[in-house]
Amino acid sequence: MKKSQNKTKKDNQLEVFDGELLHPSLDIKDGILIIGFRYRSKPQEEKDFFVVVSKGNIEIVNTEFFTKKEKFYYFEKRGRKLIRIEEKWSIVGLKQFLSGYNEVKINISPYKVFEEILSLIKRYIELEKEIDYLLITAWILGTYFLPAFSAYSFLHIKAPKRSGKSQCLNLLTQLCFNAMKARPSLAALGDTVDALRGTYLIDQADALERKGNEELLDILADSYKKSGGKRRITTFDKRKNREVLEFETYSPKVFASIRELPEDLRDRCLIVPLIRSQKNFPDPDDDNENWREVRGKIYTLLMTNYDTVISLYSIKKIQYRKTQEILGRSLELWLPFEVILECVGMQEKIKEAKARFLSHYEFSEYEPSELEEEVIKTVSQQLQEQVEIVLTPKGISELMDAEMFSPSDTTKQKAAKVGWVIKKFNLASEKKARTKEGVKYLFTKIIVDSIYQNYCKTTEKHTSPTPLDNSGHK
Repeated sequence: MKKSQNKTKKDNQLEVFDGELLHPSLDIKDGILIIGFRYRSKPQEEKDFFVVVSKGNIEIVNTEFFTKKEKFYYFEKRGRKLIRIEEKWSIVGLKQFLSGYNEVKINISPYKVFEEILSLIKRYIELEKEIDYLLITAWILGTYFLPAFSAYSFLHIKAPKRSGKSQCLNLLTQLCFNAMKARPSLAALGDTVDALRGTYLIDQADALERKGNEELLDILADSYKKSGGKRRITTFDKRKNREVLEFETYSPKVFASIRELPEDLRDRCLIVPLIRSQKNFPDPDDDNENWREVRGKIYTLLMTNYDTVISLYSIKKIQYRKTQEILGRSLELWLPFEVILECVGMQEKIKEAKARFLSHYEFSEYEPSELEEEVIKTVSQQLQEQVEIVLTPKGISELMDAEMFSPSDTTKQKAAKVGWVIKKFNLASEKKARTKEGVKYLFTKIIVDSIYQNYCKTTEKHTSPTPLDNSGHK
């Protein structure tokens, strides 16, 4: 009997992984930096290795795990194929860095690295203002420090044809971390973002609005934040076999297009104002520049300054929390720029860069239509001093100015348009049961007021001539 009880107790025990999982291409956890590469060890064989930097010490790890202070760290490969080091840097360059690491830590100048990247950008593309070059340079360097940030802005290269969009994309491909130019697809997300934590460059991003891209758009919209996390996607092969894929979605992304991006992407972007130049710029290919050497300097900057970036990021968040100078998403997206600029010794340019960033960001932010704004304002006015209220889309539409709708709209169509706005802005706190007047929604003052303040730019108070009762009727 005792033997049986011991067996049951043993069977009920759960083995728990008491360590830390690391992304094999790039990660920063517990003050430890990881950069992963693969290399050709034999004519027909490739192997992975990892550069591990911790508290001023650096080592090469070629196993699937390592320990620091009795803690276990495991590289979560999951079939991910790492970047070949010769594509981005070189074995020789890495060895030279390792042999003189202690000397490099003392002598490396982040300012000089920044200035070199800045001058390269000016050699290959023309931007509207001098400060734009600084913002793009900071963004490029920030792609290497991505795990240090909780959010990272997208770039939107918006310009007419023959304005240098392809030239700009090719330049960013050479300079950004593990950058790959690809069409927007789930397969590209897997190859570039999930496997490499790379910079995902999408040309002809106008195609994102085509029918059938709804799921991809939803994933991309979430992927500017680390908390966007992993996404599980169900796919079917040609034989209709079901497969569940898991993607890491957080990464820097660049969209090039002629038209505006879909609204969910637009307010996550810094617009890159390209100028159709009369200059004859060289092609940013390997014949015109030793790009591996350039990227090697950025890797060096990463390995010797990642802890400074982490510290500055933490300090800046606390400072902005106290001053309330910038809030919400605009702060999330601006902060990496400020941290990089301060890290490289460009403090005197931060104020100008911030003003430029905010002007472009506000331009890219979503502006509600007149109809959308009027729905929000109408619900806000009906709440007045109440904490919450129940209304129907039909009742709201009857309160609004008739000019907000098309003359041919029926009562049902007007209600449907109002209902769509309610869903789009998450205006309602709760959906109630359907009645003969349509679906009822519960609106709370705190939520509606917040949405009103964020989206309705006018300060005038709209007073409804005929308040609704709690059922949504006049």
